[in-house]
This record gives sequence, C-alpha cells and structure tokens, in this order.
Amino acid sequence: MARRGFTLLEIMIATTILAIIMVTVYGVVGRALYAKNHSEDRADLYASGREAVLKIADELEGALPPTAGRNIGFVGITGTDRAPTDSVQFDAVVHRLYGTTESRGGRALVSYSLDPIEDTPNLFALRRQEQLLTEPAPQEDVNGDTADNPDAAPPAPEVSAAYVLDQVAGLRFRYLNPQTGEWVDSWDTTVEPPPGQPPIGLPGAVEVTLFLADEEGGVHDFGTIVDVPLSNLMPPTPRPG
Repeated sequence: MARRGFTLLEIMIATTILAIIMVTVYGVVGRALYAKNHSEDRADLYASGREAVLKIADELEGALPPTAGRNIGFVGITGTDRAPTDSVQFDAVVHRLYGTTESRGGRALVSYSLDPIEDTPNLFALRRQEQLLTEPAPQEDVNGDTADNPDAAPPAPEVSAAYVLDQVAGLRFRYLNPQTGEWVDSWDTTVEPPPGQPPIGLPGAVEVTLFLADEEGGVHDFGTIVDVPLSNLMPPTPRPG
C-alpha cells in the first residue's frame, strides 16, 4: 500500500499556524525585553538624579560664611536660557585622601553650573569645579628638604573641574532669606549692602531642583531642600581702610 504524504494545503495551514505562534511568542518576548530595559534605564536615571542632588545638597550644607575683605562668598545666579540653567558658587571645606598621587583637601571655592552639550539642543552637562583656597604645602627639593625661597612667586591656586552627569534638562536653585522668610531666585554675598544695613550672610536654606531627560524625551525632576547651618553667623563687617 502506497504511503500518503502531506498535501500542499496541509503544509500551508501548518506553516500559517507556526507563523502565528512565532509572531505571538516574539511579541511577548519583545515586550518583556523592552519593559526590562526601560525599567533598568529608568532606575539608572533616578539613581543618578538622586545621587547628584544629594551631593550638591551635602556640599551646600557645609557652606562657610563670607570672608571679609575677599571677593569670595556665596553667589547664586539665575540662568538666562529658556530652561532653568542656574549656577551656584560657595566657600566650603573639601576632604581628600592625601598621598603621593592625591593633593590635599582644605578650604575651596566650589561651583555647580551647566555646560551645553554639542549637537544636542536643550541638554546640558552638570559641571562641578573647585578652586583650593588653602595655601599649598611647601615644596621639597631633591634632598627632601623644604625649599625656602621668599623671592619665588606663590604657586597658583589649584583648580579642578569634572562633569557629574549629562542628559541634564535644567538646574534651578532658590534661596531662603533668613531675615524675611521669603524664597528668592538669586543670592550674592559679595555685593555691598545698603547704607546702615549689615553685610549679606548665607541663605537660611537652599532648594535644589535638577531636571533630567530620559531616552524618550521625557523630563524628570529631582529636588530637595537643605538647611545651611552657618547662616546664623553674620559675616564680619570689613574694617575701613
């Protein structure tokens, strides 16, 4: 008895059923992979945003009162772009591990600002810069003795800068006036106060808001409010002359 094979119609039906099953399985797996990658990207975005805001807040909490007679103080400037591009500069103590390859820490002028990203409109990189105000340690000669040359020019202050993160859509700071209890958009302790008024001290608190953009163009904000403990210390009045 001759064996009966599959007809062309049966093969076409089986192929169609198999194709439907494969398309269904591919769709399910594709959606699962998209959800996994989307969740991981969103988790990374949120972790980066929280970490950056907490780092800024931690340093702002240690801001030092203005120094009399020196153009160094707490300066918060409002950005002029359509997106919030504020910047802040303050005096603080930075701590570093001191070794043969690391410079020591000390009092420094710390600033946070936004730099535009090339070929990426409306996005910025968060830039942190610090300039050491503490005098560098004395240099040693080849014999290990401390060099003592009063005629030598003092070493230039050490300046370092680094980008904290990119994909930033905006940065905004607001400052609490401890005298009036009102929030203001800018702060500057280096300006001369009106006659009869005390010098401008530190703000009572700072509100930090960081805006990050995701891969789909959505913007997420991360914010906190940090108290400035040394705001209750009024800066010394400069002596005349």
